[in-house]
Amino acid sequence: MAERTMWGVISPQGKIISGTGFKVDHSNTGIYTILFEEPFNVIPAVSATQIFPDDVSSQGGDTRDNAVLVGIVNDRFRVKTGGGDGRGADRHFTFAAIGV
Repeated sequence: MAERTMWGVISPQGKIISGTGFKVDHSNTGIYTILFEEPFNVIPAVSATQIFPDDVSSQGGDTRDNAVLVGIVNDRFRVKTGGGDGRGADRHFTFAAIGV
């Protein structure tokens, strides 16, 4: 089996800014499900990080602004993003998924 990598950049509205091979379901405030068009054979390793696009000269946001992986299975994963107060909030984020 060949290793494969999927990646993407997602807007607060759940739109795909970059990346291919997946769809996004933005079901609730701060909740995003990434659905792989081709499932992995085993549960992939996934990493997600909240970002501030086009803002490379600032110091960034509050360190509590974050993305948390809620669950991962072969054909999807769910992310929850939040604001500086710790509550769910719609945010930009990136992800990478690696597996076979």
